[in-house]
This record gives sequence, C-alpha cells and structure tokens, in this order.
Amino acid sequence: RDRRPPGKRVMLRLFLAVDLPDPVRRQVAALFDPATSARWTKPEQLHITLRFMGKTPEEALPGIRRRLSEIRHPAFELSLGGAGIFPEGAHPTNARVLWLGIRSTEALAALKSALDKCLVGVAPPDEKSSFSPHLTLARFPRRPDQTLARFLDANRRFCSADWKVTCFRLYKSTLSSQGSLHEVIDEYALAG
Repeated sequence: RDRRPPGKRVMLRLFLAVDLPDPVRRQVAALFDPATSARWTKPEQLHITLRFMGKTPEEALPGIRRRLSEIRHPAFELSLGGAGIFPEGAHPTNARVLWLGIRSTEALAALKSALDKCLVGVAPPDEKSSFSPHLTLARFPRRPDQTLARFLDANRRFCSADWKVTCFRLYKSTLSSQGSLHEVIDEYALAG
C-alpha cells in the first residue's frame, strides 16, 4: 500500500554512467590510501558519470527509458589517466575532490552529446554546466593534509589498462547515512 500523502510527487536522483570492468576497478582500488584524509569511493561504485539528472519526477522514468533504448552509438576504447583535484588549479590543501582523468575523451564526449540530444524534453537538463570527464576517487569532508600532495605526485602519470565500453547504465542514487547508494535501473548496449 502506498503511504505517500495524496498529490506528493516522488522525485528520483538519476544519472547515466559508464562502469569500469573488474580488472580496471581492482587496479584503481589498489591506489586508495587509507593514510590520506579522504572519503574514498566504494570500489563497487566507481563509475564515469555521463549525465547527472538530479531530481527527476518518477513519472518521467518510462519516457527516459524509452528514449535511451533508441540510442545507437558505437562501442569504443577507453582508459584512465593521471590523478588530479577539483577545484582545478587549487593547492592540494584546498581540494574537495580527487579524481583520475580519462584518456581519449572524444568518443565519450560523443556519447554524452547523443544522450543529451535524445533526452531533450523528457528529462531535466544535466546539472553540470560543462562536461569534464573524470573518475571520482575520493571526496574531502575536511581540508586534506600533506598526504594528498604525495598521492598526486605518485599518481600523476597513472595509466589504467584499456577497455572496450560496450554499454552505459541508468542509475538511481539514494542518499543515506552511509553515503549514496547506487542502483542500476537499466543497461543499454552500444553497437559493435
């Protein structure tokens, strides 16, 4: 039985992402340094966000799923590059996010553009004003100490194994006291 107050809209936090294959996920998780004052991303939740839709009315979900199923985009190769921080150009003690870069971003950007076009009119706009492809490794709830500068120096030239991106996924994110919980709603295959 539905216990929502009458007329109360259910809003979903949705995003589209490319996941890492297990070997790359293990390679990335091996970088995590418990000595660094960071809140590390759970290895099973490592992903490259293509579009964050934020608060989306639940009734929009069928239209979003239908549009995404119509995407025809070729599979492509991807790999991760060196470590960096947001805000970009900030001193490490002012970092809020630690990330790994993406190498050869053209195909990823083309997929992002195709997704944005297909969702016009059915989904909220992307909450990010510009696409800066990256893999979030950690967030800093308080100012990082000197271990972050050492981590950046050690991993500026990090390079993951290449992998073939054969699909993207639609996720629902639920905020909890343990952080965000991600649930796959759908998976969409790429051609080839």
